[in-house]
Amino acid sequence: MASPSFWPFELDEQTVSVQEYIENALMALVHELSLPASEAHLSISLKRRANPACCFINPITGALDAGSRVESMRTYSWPGKTLYEEWKFAVILRIMSILLNAIRTGQLVSKRDIYYIEPEFFRAQYIVNNIIDDLACTIGVNRGALNVEAAGKGLVAGNFRLIRESQVVLNAQSPTEDTLIPRLKNGDEIDISRIRWVMVIEKEAVFHRLARSGYHIRATAGEGILVTGKGYPDISTRAFLRKLYDVASARPTPLRFYALTDGDPHGMAIMSTYKYGSVAQLHENARLSLPRLQWLGLRVSDIVAVPDEFGDKALCPLTKRDRNKILAMLQNSPVWASDGPEPQWRVELQRMLMLNFKAEIEVLYEHTGGLEGWIDRRMFRQE
Repeated sequence: MASPSFWPFELDEQTVSVQEYIENALMALVHELSLPASEAHLSISLKRRANPACCFINPITGALDAGSRVESMRTYSWPGKTLYEEWKFAVILRIMSILLNAIRTGQLVSKRDIYYIEPEFFRAQYIVNNIIDDLACTIGVNRGALNVEAAGKGLVAGNFRLIRESQVVLNAQSPTEDTLIPRLKNGDEIDISRIRWVMVIEKEAVFHRLARSGYHIRATAGEGILVTGKGYPDISTRAFLRKLYDVASARPTPLRFYALTDGDPHGMAIMSTYKYGSVAQLHENARLSLPRLQWLGLRVSDIVAVPDEFGDKALCPLTKRDRNKILAMLQNSPVWASDGPEPQWRVELQRMLMLNFKAEIEVLYEHTGGLEGWIDRRMFRQE
């Protein structure tokens, strides 16, 4: 049996609330066990996260939301109506006990660590992930308050300083080196006084190309910060970007936030996650969204407009998976709806379907002026 790997973690108000919730739930179960068998009713109820079709863009936060109108609870009992219900009850109870132990010892544990404590019992990693997210949603806290955090994967390059308790704990001033995005704590401050823009990049390889060339130092638009979540972002990456957003909002001239993705449904869905959030993390979207994020590109229409500049091989045919993804996005998400907040994004998806083509960022490497020159021109156009 694997043992969790832990990191030091400071208890905060939300974590105290989680501890109280779990302790009260366990005490209620103990009370039920003290009753005669005919009267005892062992059960655990978790909030069910909303169906994508029930979501909307909150006009106040600008984030993907479901509101209280679609909230519902699912109860798991012991004994249950089925063996599955009994197993699910036991799994939830086991995970709650692991979380309570982590909180009491003041340590941080990852979802992967929890799964490998009893992999045969939990059956699959996604089961652990879903229960943890459901618990956070039920209690009304972010996942970090459960003392659970995925191992960070996001990278950042740029001239900034992270200040914690009046001490500089991260000084990212190297012109070409990237840094693993740090996990932020309450009270952390970030000095971005020299920064003029932030670019969120879908692909790690594209991020490294720009970081190693020092583009964020010598861009025509001034100094910037490059960030990648290596595909779909983790919470730490989104929280870091939102911190930059909040710090910049207090400045006389706010930062410009750009997204650089492939011109395909997956790149656009990743961009939407950064700007509006995800269905899986509805209860956290308001504190993690990036309302002013602009799509820099790449669009299929960018290439179609000037075919002679890119050549015949600049576009790739959509796969069946791509087409299904586009249809699902158009039909199920308020972001892409006909009356949604991003009509140009919707048109671009429809254009992909009609042309049956997609575009990858790498095609810009051989373009006049290269990737960096294209970004300079596009930033200038979108100022």
